[in-house]
Amino acid sequence: MNQTHFLEKSGTTETFFRLLEKNLGISLDLSKEYLLPSRLDSLAKKLGFTGYAPFLENLVKTPTGQNHWKAFEAMTTNETMFFRDIFPFEVLRDNILPQIIERKTTSKELNIWCAAASTGQEPYSLAMILKETFPELLDWNINISATDICEHVLSRAQDAMYSDMEVRRGLTKERLSEHFTDLQDGNYQVHNNLRKIVHFSKINLIKQWPVMPKFDLILIRNVLIYFNKDTRDHVLKKMHSQLTNEGILILGSSESLIFETGYISERYKNFRFYKKDNLCKI
Repeated sequence: MNQTHFLEKSGTTETFFRLLEKNLGISLDLSKEYLLPSRLDSLAKKLGFTGYAPFLENLVKTPTGQNHWKAFEAMTTNETMFFRDIFPFEVLRDNILPQIIERKTTSKELNIWCAAASTGQEPYSLAMILKETFPELLDWNINISATDICEHVLSRAQDAMYSDMEVRRGLTKERLSEHFTDLQDGNYQVHNNLRKIVHFSKINLIKQWPVMPKFDLILIRNVLIYFNKDTRDHVLKKMHSQLTNEGILILGSSESLIFETGYISERYKNFRFYKKDNLCKI
């Protein structure tokens, strides 16, 4: 009997997926069972199990602990790249950020939250845009809060070191030369003037959040698609209260809030983003 068939018959997969949803909000069904061997087998063997099936059997029979969180993190999707889906960054540069900066000229303070930062390419891409496009921000207090649920990707993001393959995904030669140091070992490191405005921390979006500032801009791209409706509504409600009065929310290209309250949908060159609706209390 192969491992997959054994898990289907025993209900172990369903139980593990329920644990994953309870603790991370990620909602999967049996159609996603194919992900288990590729994401958990090497971890299972590293922890002393013969494969992912006995590892899962152990997880569903024991109280939630360190091994569970290692498994949960292994199941997350950390696909990212610099300037991923370039169009949103062009809209940020040409329309959204100028709006925000004009409103904040008195306070000279800008707070941005990348709510699924992974290994850091998104927040560093934003930092590059700010430096390249808005010289008037030189004396501003700028804070890019970059958070994720996975400690190992946050550690990589904090180090700000990327392989040759990673920097060539999304970066022009000009940006690589301007914003990175060639470490001469096949890796490149983001310059300190960008690193100092990006602050990384671990946050579980479905659990209690730490005290944070109100944000002028929140990016939570390609995350809500993994949540069920109740969890998605819960996160959006909390983000609504975390935005400044005219704060802006940006989602992934396949995500939409057309039927959600609390946000006003706006478009710029066919790109949809969401402004906080202050008249709606959610």
